[in-house]
Amino acid sequence: MNPRVSLTALPLLACLAACGGTSPSTSSGPPGQAPSQAKSELARTPASAVPQGDLQTAVAANNAFAVDLYAHVLKNAPAGNLLTSPISASLALTMTYAGAKGQTASQMATALHLGSAPSTTIFAGQNALDQALESRAAAALASDTQTARNDQEPAPSASDYDLHVVNSVWGEKTYPWASSFLDVMATDYGAGVYLEDFVHAADQARQSINGWVSNQTADRINDLLPPGSVDDTTRMVLVNAIHLKLPWANPFQTSRTQNAPFTRADGTTVSVPMMSQGFEGAGYADDGKAQILTLPLAGGAENVVIALPHGDLASYEAQLSAGSAALQPSAGSSVDVELTLPRVSFTSPTFSLAKALQAMGMVDAFDSSTADFSGLCPNPPDGRLYVSDVLQKAMLGMQETGVEAAAATAVLVGTGAAPGQPIVMNVDRPVLISIVDGPTGAVLFLGHVEDPSQTGE
Repeated sequence: MNPRVSLTALPLLACLAACGGTSPSTSSGPPGQAPSQAKSELARTPASAVPQGDLQTAVAANNAFAVDLYAHVLKNAPAGNLLTSPISASLALTMTYAGAKGQTASQMATALHLGSAPSTTIFAGQNALDQALESRAAAALASDTQTARNDQEPAPSASDYDLHVVNSVWGEKTYPWASSFLDVMATDYGAGVYLEDFVHAADQARQSINGWVSNQTADRINDLLPPGSVDDTTRMVLVNAIHLKLPWANPFQTSRTQNAPFTRADGTTVSVPMMSQGFEGAGYADDGKAQILTLPLAGGAENVVIALPHGDLASYEAQLSAGSAALQPSAGSSVDVELTLPRVSFTSPTFSLAKALQAMGMVDAFDSSTADFSGLCPNPPDGRLYVSDVLQKAMLGMQETGVEAAAATAVLVGTGAAPGQPIVMNVDRPVLISIVDGPTGAVLFLGHVEDPSQTGE
């Protein structure tokens, strides 16, 4: 985390005079519940009103960012399991990008792989993608409910179907945040700015944000912001949270699960529960570098793509690109596969994306002397706004019945084969795993499992 300059809070009237612009509308929740909120009066743009090209542009940028970010995170990641959520990071960072100007905005566009696309295109595309993902679980539940009704079987439980993507912004209550920024948050991210007293009650604000993240991820992501990450120099925290929980389209039979050896990256072995299942007509490819299998989740939109390298995982990951088969659901032919897959459940600690983003070209944003976030507040009264850190936390669980994955990202802004015999795929060594949205191709989660017995926190 970069050093921060010490700040002194100024009265509201001085802040209004310094920032200028139109004061945002505010609303207050019941005492002890939601904080006051600064928000635009504009409604969120429905996904149906967004051109398909904008959605495709955003997905292409997000996927290129996903692979680039993952490669840079790997350089500083400790040994063991790893999971990132590039979609969570890109949503949080493009919200921040809405307030960037000049070279700061240009560098962020480079790091986010936005190319020459207008910011309005990116914001609209993110909006359409966000809303499309939000609709997946309900569609899957409706489909499975109808199938169960037709087969005269018990209806599936709604609690097993969730794909929730949500954004929030938390800002210093004495700042009149720029109306143009609030408009983008409202129309493209479905968010306003929750007003908190970062100057005098920073840790209380941190706990409020952590509580919001826990609630939005069904308590799978807790304590995203560790003690000390938010202090009296913090002026804004932009957050994205994503929670996915869906059954497999073809669940594993619990009776076939048994302990078997898994070889870690260092050559040692560990005995872990291994799930086994035969899949007829599965999407399978072998590009000479890895066996790649697509396992659809309920509804068929979301897919777990498993890439088991023939060689070592590190060499395979070093060659990943946005077009790699490991990130393309059902990129191969339909064949019969006999799969053995470890049961997995782990949660990462909170980790910083700052070094990775700086290496990707987002430099000025982290420098309190050069950052230009005047799109958030044109003339901050108590110092230049800059990104002090970008934090993420994620979890992954795979069991016989289905998959659950969750993540949250916070941007902290401070001041200062052919048919025949089944193909055997025994995932008994380090493996790359992604979760990809089939209709758009968006990479939601990307990581690897080096030790299935490792649970994280």
